[in-house]
Amino acid sequence: MVTLPDREEISRGLAEGLLYKEIGVLIGRDPSIISRDVARHGGRGGYRAVAADLRAATSRARPKLLAVERSPRLRQVVTDRLRSGWSPASIAGRLPDLVPDDQACRVSHEAIYQ
Repeated sequence: MVTLPDREEISRGLAEGLLYKEIGVLIGRDPSIISRDVARHGGRGGYRAVAADLRAATSRARPKLLAVERSPRLRQVVTDRLRSGWSPASIAGRLPDLVPDDQACRVSHEAIYQ
């Protein structure tokens, strides 16, 4: 887990134009960890330590809503099809055809089983 002090060092390193490898040596982390954290939280130009730390804490928070619970439209489509006798695998496979205009309505059959 990348800590706030690590993220502050990452931010300073980016401001100085250091490579991920050099920043990794400074904080004792693998360059791939630095690269993923920067990519996840704004890229080289938009990375901010505190904002990255807050977003990471939010994404780690539990319990999370199930995939089908996050979108009312998806929940309705899945519920209707389950009540009609469709299998979760069939629903998951047909979602792109059933709701082509909504990328939020894409889940796996495992998510439907949950």
